[in-house]
Amino acid sequence: MSKIQNILIIFFLSIFSFSINFYFGNIGVFPIDTFAYFDTGYLILKGQIPIKDFWISTGFGVDILQSIFFKIFGINWNSYLIHSSFANMFACLFSYFFFLKFNLNKNLIFSYCILISALLYPLVGTPFAYQHAFIFSLLGLFVLCLAIKEDKKSSWFFLPVIFLMSFLFMQTPSIYIIILSIIIIFVNLLISKNYKNILLLVSGSFISLIFLFLILLNFNIQFYDFLNQYIFFPSSIGLSRIFNEDSAFIALSSNFNFKSVIGHFKFFHILLIFLVFCLIRCPDLKEKKKNQDFIIFIIIILSSYLFIFNQLITANQTFIFSLIPILGLFAHYGISRYFNKKNYLNFFVIIIVSISSIKYFNDYVLKRKFIDLQSVDLNYAINANNLSPKFRGLKWITPVYSKNPKKEINVINQSLTEIKADERIKMVITDYQFYSILLDENLHNLNRWYTHDNNSYPLNNNKYFDLYKNFINNKIKNNNIEVIYIIDSNAKNNININNFKTFLPEYCFDSVQIVEKVFSKHEINKC
Repeated sequence: MSKIQNILIIFFLSIFSFSINFYFGNIGVFPIDTFAYFDTGYLILKGQIPIKDFWISTGFGVDILQSIFFKIFGINWNSYLIHSSFANMFACLFSYFFFLKFNLNKNLIFSYCILISALLYPLVGTPFAYQHAFIFSLLGLFVLCLAIKEDKKSSWFFLPVIFLMSFLFMQTPSIYIIILSIIIIFVNLLISKNYKNILLLVSGSFISLIFLFLILLNFNIQFYDFLNQYIFFPSSIGLSRIFNEDSAFIALSSNFNFKSVIGHFKFFHILLIFLVFCLIRCPDLKEKKKNQDFIIFIIIILSSYLFIFNQLITANQTFIFSLIPILGLFAHYGISRYFNKKNYLNFFVIIIVSISSIKYFNDYVLKRKFIDLQSVDLNYAINANNLSPKFRGLKWITPVYSKNPKKEINVINQSLTEIKADERIKMVITDYQFYSILLDENLHNLNRWYTHDNNSYPLNNNKYFDLYKNFINNKIKNNNIEVIYIIDSNAKNNININNFKTFLPEYCFDSVQIVEKVFSKHEINKC
C-alpha cells in the first residue's frame, strides 16, 4: 500500500471516529451522567480543586482534560463533545497502528477499526470516566503486547505511565488490568531472563509516582484526602456491591448465570474460545515467536474476562462491546499463524464480528440504551438552544420528560431566573450539572454526582460518613452559604433537603417548594 493510501486511511478513520461520536453525543441526555464532567471541567478552569472543593468518587483525569478543552475551544457544549470525540479518534488510531504490527491485511484492520470507533465512545457520546479508563487500559495492554513482541525499551518504560493515567480516570477496570499486567510482566521476565527491563519498569513507575505527587501538589490536595476520597471510600463501595446482600450483591449473583454471563456475552465467548484454540496451537514455548504469541493470547483472554467481570460487578450500563472487533483482529492473527484453512476461518470470524457489531450498535448506540433512552421517542427532542446558546447543537430529551421536554426546559429556565436574581451566597444541589456554567457563578457544588445511594458520596451507614459530613459543613461555614437550592432531574424527590439534613444537624431551614418535587429553596438558619 502506498504512502498516499495510508494517509487517506488514517484521514478517513480520524474523520469517521470523531464525527460518529460527535453526532451521537448530541442525541438526548441522561442528566446525572451526561453533564457530570461538563460542570467539573468548568469548576477546575475557574480555579476550584477536585477532592478539596468538590467530592469525587471516580478519577479527576476527565475533569482536568475537560478544563483544558474549555480553555482551548471555549466554554460550551461543542467543546465538551470535541473532548469525547478526540478520545474516540485516539482509540481508533492507536488500534489501527497497533494491529499493523501484526502484519494483518490493512483493509481488514481498517474495517475493524471502523467498528471499534462505532461501538466505543458513541455509546455515551459525552466525556465519561468509564470510557477513558477503558481506552487507556486497552492502550496499556497493547503497549504490553508490543513490549513482549518487539522488546522495545520505550514500551517497558511508558507502561506504568499509561496505567497510572488509566487509574486516574477510573479505579476499575484499571486496577484489574494493572494487577494482571504485573503478573504477566513478572512471568515474562522469568521466562526471558531479560532483567534489564526491570530497571525500565521501575524507572517508569518512579516517574509515574512523581507525576501523581506533582498533580496533588499543584492542586494543593492532601495525600490523606486523596486516599480517603479516591481509594478507601470507592473501595468500600466495591466491597459492599460484592458482599452486602442489600446492595448490588443481588445484581451480581443474579448476573452470574448462563443467560447473562454466557448468553449476554455469547459473541465474546465465541471469539475467546477461538483464541484459546490459538493458544493451544502454539505449545512450543522454546521457539521465541511462539512464546511471545502464547503470552499475548494469555493477556487478551484474561483481560477480556476481567472486563466482563468488571461489567458484572458494577451492575452498570454495558460499555465493553468495542472489544468484539479487537478480539476479532487477534483471532485473524491467530488464524494466519496457526491454522491451515485460513479463508474458511477468516470468513467465519468476519461473520461473527459483523453480526455482533451490528446487533450491539443497534441495541446500545442507536437506541441510546447507555443513557436510558431506549424506550424514548427521540423525535420528541427539541433544540437545547431554548435553554442556552451554550448548548448549540444538542437535541434535548431526557428519560423523565420523554414526551414533554419543553416542560423540563421551562422548569430549568424558571430555576435559573430565580437563582440568578438571588444575590446571596448560594449552594446549588442538582444532577443538572450545568448551572455554574450557565450562570457563570460559583454555586459551591458539593459533588460530581448526586445519587444518595452510597455510591457518589457516603451516607450515615458508611464509615466515611463523618468525613463527608465535615466536608459539607466546612464548605458551608468557610463560604458563608446562606441558601441552598435543590433541583431534581428525576422528579421523584430523590434529591431533597431531608436527605442532606443528616449531614447538617446544627442548621435549620426555612424551605419553599417552588416546583413540587423538582425545585425548592432552603434558607439556612442556626437552630
